[in-house]
Amino acid sequence: MFPNESDTGARHCTFQPVGVVTNGDVYRRLQEPEGNERSVVSLTSNDNEADEYRLLIDESVKKSPKTMGAPVGRKVPLTGGNSCTRNRIFVCAIGLFSFFTLLMMNLPLGSEKGRSGTIPGWSVNTSRLTVNYVLPSENTTIIDPLNVCATEERNGDGNENEKVFLLIVVCSSARNFDARQMIRDTWGNTGEFNYAQFSRMHARFKGEYLDPRPIRNLQDFIRQTDGGGSEPLSVAPENTKESGNKSSQGINSTAPPPPPLPSFATLEGYSFNVKVVFLLGQSETNYLRQRHKSLPDAQQQQSQTASPPHIEHNPASRGFRAKARASLFPAGGDVDPAFNVREEELDALQERILNESEVHGDIIQESFIDSYNNLTLKTIMLLKWVNNNCDGRVKYIMKCDDDTFVNVPNLLHVLLGGTVPLYKASIPFYDRNTVEVKSQKNRLVQVKRLLTGFLFCEAKPIADTSSKWYSPNYMYSKEYYPNYLSGTAYVMNMDAARLLYRTSLTTPIFHLEDVYLTGIVADRVKLRRYHHPLFFYSYTKDPCALRGMISQHWLQPNDIRNAYDFITNSTAACSGPGRNYTMAEMKLHQRKKCQ
Repeated sequence: MFPNESDTGARHCTFQPVGVVTNGDVYRRLQEPEGNERSVVSLTSNDNEADEYRLLIDESVKKSPKTMGAPVGRKVPLTGGNSCTRNRIFVCAIGLFSFFTLLMMNLPLGSEKGRSGTIPGWSVNTSRLTVNYVLPSENTTIIDPLNVCATEERNGDGNENEKVFLLIVVCSSARNFDARQMIRDTWGNTGEFNYAQFSRMHARFKGEYLDPRPIRNLQDFIRQTDGGGSEPLSVAPENTKESGNKSSQGINSTAPPPPPLPSFATLEGYSFNVKVVFLLGQSETNYLRQRHKSLPDAQQQQSQTASPPHIEHNPASRGFRAKARASLFPAGGDVDPAFNVREEELDALQERILNESEVHGDIIQESFIDSYNNLTLKTIMLLKWVNNNCDGRVKYIMKCDDDTFVNVPNLLHVLLGGTVPLYKASIPFYDRNTVEVKSQKNRLVQVKRLLTGFLFCEAKPIADTSSKWYSPNYMYSKEYYPNYLSGTAYVMNMDAARLLYRTSLTTPIFHLEDVYLTGIVADRVKLRRYHHPLFFYSYTKDPCALRGMISQHWLQPNDIRNAYDFITNSTAACSGPGRNYTMAEMKLHQRKKCQ
């Protein structure tokens, strides 16, 4: 045993690894200075001790097991040298525990935490009263298209009896001229891309889908006949064809209508009255200028508007605002930078929109700042315009985005009560319930108020502030959204549009339009949302999938052109799943959350 081992450990608070020889005291004593007899005696004594220590060390080394690269020696004492290291480890552990505790406290837990940020244009104090911005008692339309829901009162040559079977309203950004033109040149050209194309697209799948149901007064919506080789209205009396032509020309509105069309065979050569229009908002500067011009009249009529008495019409406020609240469009960064345009740029932009409207006659421009967080306002303005101009004259309304491809013939066939044939490329978009396309249960339901599209169930608000779908807690505080339809494309009938519009006027605005209108507002009035798998919210590169679907999203103008050219090419073949293709091989999922 080494002398003074415990004292050495107590004096020097140094960690000594296992197997390391601690002979520091030996060499320190050998180096004491000389100068007197005591030193000489001490030196002699030290030499003897050193020899003894070296002998002991050598024997210890020989007896101990040899390890590669590590010196061998005594074990670390239980006290002394490693006590300071224990203290340091303890302090570090406490620090790490405190750090992770603070980190966990700041992580989102449930719906009440983690969504405390704000979104541009809708701060905590911004009024969310719908009537403050939609102004239901005022005419807010800047550009109003003609010949959409045409009547003799609106234009001199309109047909009082002509009704619109399907009105497609494309929500488009004011600057997206190329996207609008591409839609006009492709799927929006409903004079050619109409129901007559359905049987041509799916000629190889005859008998693999359900034909339409008989629908009463369907002839009211037939726009024109197509000389595509099919028989005319054979079920009518002898003058049925003549009556149908007179009806389409608006000659005699009192003549009795022809009987309902009973079978799919009589519809193959006919086209329905389908209209496509584009809904736009305004740039920020154009909005301010318009409000400034209308300021005197607005102030005179302030007491007559639907807005509460405390609402003021202030052009500098960028909208209608309460005196004690922030405006809808506050100054600075709360307005989309894309709409902070200079005066000269605005004039060119608005002039181009006006020219576009004069050429095509399909532009609806409403009075609101067109930005992503105002899409809810855009959709409510859509419902306002349809209710004010098309009530009683439109059967179905479709809302979609300008980067969406719509397979109009498939959509018409589904609205008529039929089903679309199953293509191998479109199988992944179905589920186990909807994949049976020849089952009667997968026909579109016949209800008084229809609202259908791709249904999302039990979706949670997004807490990531970098996401464009971020939902702050002050806008929506619940843990789950109500079931809602994808805003990329959905369809409603006129009864549903009327109910949704009236209810939205008393429902606080939420900036995600599909969650708001088809979720929150529809939930308030117990309006059921019907899932249809062929309204898809994303995009597939396989054009055969589009041939068997109704809509797909996130397509650039060139993609829309390529998809249209492929779908309308009768020589382009797409395969089905095969007769022996089993449900297990399809690997379809079950939509349990939406049951």
